[in-house]
Amino acid sequence: MHGLLVAQGLTRYYSLALGEVLPATSVERVRSHAWLEPLRDAAESTASPLCALELDVQGIHCAACVWLMNELFRRTPGGAGFTVNPALGKVRMQWRRGDFDVERFVSEVERFGYAFGPSRKTTPRPSKDLVVRLGVCAAATMNVMLFSFSFYFGLSAGDGSTFPLFTWGSLVLATIVVLVGGWPFFRAAQRGLARGLLHLDVPIALGITLVYGLSVVQTFQSRGDHAYLDTLCTFITLMVLGRWLQQRVLDRNRRFLLEDDGSDALMVRRREGGTVAVVPAPRVAAGDTLLVAPGDLLVVDATLTQPGRFSLDWITGEPEPRGFAAGDTVPAGAFNAGQSAVEAQATQSFQQSVLPALLAARPEGEARTVSARFFDALARYYVLTVLALAALGTVLWAHAGMHRAVDVAVALLVVTCPCALGIALPLAHELVHAGLRRKGVLVRAPDLLDRLARIRTVLFDKTGTLTLARLDLLEPRSPGQLPSEVRDLAYVMTAGSNHPVSRCIARALAGAGARLVEPLQSEEIPGCGLELVHGGRRYRLGAPHWAVPGGVAEPGVTVLSADGELLARFVTREAVRPGAQREVGRLRAAGLEVWLLSGDARPRVEAFGRALGLPDDRVLGELSPAGKAAVVARVDRRDTLFIGDGVNDSLAFAAAFAAGTPAVDRPVMPGKSDVFFLGESLESLGELLGAAQSLRSVVRRILAMAFTYNALAVTVAMLGLATPLGAAVAMPASSLAILLATTAWLAGNRRAPAAAPKLHEVAA
Repeated sequence: MHGLLVAQGLTRYYSLALGEVLPATSVERVRSHAWLEPLRDAAESTASPLCALELDVQGIHCAACVWLMNELFRRTPGGAGFTVNPALGKVRMQWRRGDFDVERFVSEVERFGYAFGPSRKTTPRPSKDLVVRLGVCAAATMNVMLFSFSFYFGLSAGDGSTFPLFTWGSLVLATIVVLVGGWPFFRAAQRGLARGLLHLDVPIALGITLVYGLSVVQTFQSRGDHAYLDTLCTFITLMVLGRWLQQRVLDRNRRFLLEDDGSDALMVRRREGGTVAVVPAPRVAAGDTLLVAPGDLLVVDATLTQPGRFSLDWITGEPEPRGFAAGDTVPAGAFNAGQSAVEAQATQSFQQSVLPALLAARPEGEARTVSARFFDALARYYVLTVLALAALGTVLWAHAGMHRAVDVAVALLVVTCPCALGIALPLAHELVHAGLRRKGVLVRAPDLLDRLARIRTVLFDKTGTLTLARLDLLEPRSPGQLPSEVRDLAYVMTAGSNHPVSRCIARALAGAGARLVEPLQSEEIPGCGLELVHGGRRYRLGAPHWAVPGGVAEPGVTVLSADGELLARFVTREAVRPGAQREVGRLRAAGLEVWLLSGDARPRVEAFGRALGLPDDRVLGELSPAGKAAVVARVDRRDTLFIGDGVNDSLAFAAAFAAGTPAVDRPVMPGKSDVFFLGESLESLGELLGAAQSLRSVVRRILAMAFTYNALAVTVAMLGLATPLGAAVAMPASSLAILLATTAWLAGNRRAPAAAPKLHEVAA
């Protein structure tokens, strides 16, 4: 991306990003735009001279992204208007009919690491609802606090009409806060009780109900100055704030991605008589003739009617495309890796294909972790303890009269505040998620960090996960040793090819100074290589046995020849993700079991595993999607993390305790993962596991601090020393103290050097 920004004079992007540039994800595969064609045609079918289209975008995260897309649109002829909604990740474009190439613009923006899709994103209803409730509660609470100040400074029933005005005004506003802000907690508590569960929302709802009810009684008895309405309103507002914080970061991470609903999002080109129609994948039937464009996914097993090249890395994990002849059957899940469209006849319906099962949404269980069960039990005991203390306070102070006994009971309900659980814990999660986001780690599942604290086994896919979707030269300096004329000719041959080996050699040649000296046409021969006739000589770049008479095929070796004479030998290897070997070593040093699972050829997988230092029994190759899932299920004891990148990993995702992917450019996969990683480095995996351990440590401190506060508050209330003014000061003061402590603890963890998790920590 940096090279593109510099080449096109778009470096202002960095100044606008203000240092918040997320790790870039390179997308080498040509993306299919079959889904775009019917949307574009519908937009251009209107009578208006201006056409309009709204699309979702993946990857918007700052003002620099908005500027970049607007600038690219401004440079495209025919555009009339362009609006970006970064909050939702959507764009709306307008253009003059016939003067604007929508697909060209989309392809240009996607070169910078973004991805477009049909407009499906909407503002999540829970977040929108909570924002409205928070605004109403905050406004009403501030007014209740203003009324309460008059009571604290001496306003009493003997001061005429002002006292009832302020007391009844406080009650009306507090009623609004209880109804608007308390509703989410009442609803969640009711649902939990209906299922026999006592979770955290139960004590919150119970406390709101009892304190509000007793305050209403005191107001009707003209004792409004003894009510706790300001404290109650503050408490509800803080609880809603905590709930919104908890929801906001997850919604933000999810909006970064495209909404992908699985098979219905896949569009295919189907021949219908003399035309080609773009239809959803589920409508494909056996016998249909499909036109598979470059970058398109083949959604069913199909027989080719002409030769083609297809990438099988989604299914088998093979990093290099494979040539197929006319009459060969290509499996579902293959991508057209060639430079031209090919026709194929479906041999099965989409429902008979393997893709529907692989694309199915990953089920999300409830209360899947030990920590979830712990907080459920904590809430249950909290309810029982608070009720028991309130009853005990009533009994102990009954001798002083019912009013005094009720005051003590209400004080106990108010001062025993679950603010640590309702506010500090959501804040801690928000801060940890924000820190991970800056490092390119975006968490989707709300309980993931709790689950990661239990991880003892990490399983990696190979191709696309520990390696990148490209090849590297083993001797990157070798192209520079070629004569300049030969180097330029080799660059002419490789620059126009989409084959991974060609792209690898082209990058190395360009780095050595090669240039496109003249427009020459090379021929790509499937299964062999590239051929170019120039100056009366025949140049070949490809397999040794084809390019050089008597040559012997060697894995990863490509040769350049002129009339059969060897000119150069290029050895390619899969590009390993930066830090992959170091990260695997750190995980093993921490006592975690690390596995390597792949559908690639067994010798290649075993060699790669040895390079990573993994024992042979932890390295498995030639696995089918079901085979990967079976291995994960066999080793899983609710402590496995699977990292993969393709649809062939989908079943393993479902079998693992937690799952993640670095493949944000692949359809479906990010939406099926608990977490996804941006950029090429895997070092963020260690950051993620370390963040989970830090969060657990902070949670323990929060609970200890909350327990200490509540113990002191209960003692004061039992002694009859708690007053409305004292509660109004103590409750928010304790909440603020816990919030400040949480922020300080997490800031300290961020400044500390990152370290791999210890085994005793992970096993806890």
